[in-house]
Amino acid sequence: MYELRQTPFGSHTRFDIYHTKSGNGFSIVPACGANVLDIRFGGSPILDGYETPEALDAGKWGKSSILFPFPNRLREGRFSWLDKQYQFPLNNADTGNAIHGFVRDEVFEVEYCFLAKDGASIRCFYDYDGRHAYYPFPFSLEIEFTISNDGRFRVETEVTNTGDQPLPFGFGWHPYFQLASTADAHTLKLPACNAVAINEQMIPTGIQEPYTAFNALKPVEKTSLDTCFHNTRSGGSAQLTLAAEGRRLTVSAAVKQFPYFQVFTPPHRESIALEPMTCNIDALNNGQGLISLLPDEKWKGKMEVAYAIL
Repeated sequence: MYELRQTPFGSHTRFDIYHTKSGNGFSIVPACGANVLDIRFGGSPILDGYETPEALDAGKWGKSSILFPFPNRLREGRFSWLDKQYQFPLNNADTGNAIHGFVRDEVFEVEYCFLAKDGASIRCFYDYDGRHAYYPFPFSLEIEFTISNDGRFRVETEVTNTGDQPLPFGFGWHPYFQLASTADAHTLKLPACNAVAINEQMIPTGIQEPYTAFNALKPVEKTSLDTCFHNTRSGGSAQLTLAAEGRRLTVSAAVKQFPYFQVFTPPHRESIALEPMTCNIDALNNGQGLISLLPDEKWKGKMEVAYAIL
């Protein structure tokens, strides 16, 4: 039977969901952006998350952050919607852009926690009243994290437009995976995709080119990536596979829901981020993959991490 333990984590509360017999479990801090600190299968961690409250509060690298109302970068933090201009705070100093929206810093509340013999889940929500001038569009965002004894971890999302005008958004999740001590020691396989070309501000130029370097499982070694990719298939599921030291994980999401993804090898090269996204970089400006919900409409999305011992 899965169990729940709640303990202080700095000024927040850490929720540990675990199965003593199988060694499966995950930990989450709802009040800090619903951040997932770790995921374990058979007692072995697969996530490079924040280990201390101080690291979580600092939020360096955006580990396991929920990315909303846009993933990736927004050019100079500006966008136009329904003939009005908006300016996000610039929080990506190296490029002079805004990055990853704002809900990763917000307090999510726990709606429920479900515990069973073969799986467990926790559902969190954040209700936003439109108080920020840079994004005055009310919404409700619900996230459910589920682990099961068949080696799967799922992230299910529901967005509701609670305002009185169309809601523009993109969504992503930002997990860093670690099956070995360095990124170089992993092998990687990507689905059929095009690489999105970017300028010096890391904003798309409008050019996309076929990317085939990891069409088959191949050692990462010294490859450096901070690249957005566009799935070339129009349907089905896109799968990103990472393997090392006799273990493998596959991140999958429906192409129609998540037509884009980002792969990032951070400078510390201790892990690799595999990030499904509903839209392209700067989607609030270029509209590529941008979702628009009418008042009271809902959008639902799901992604999954499947783990296996080879």
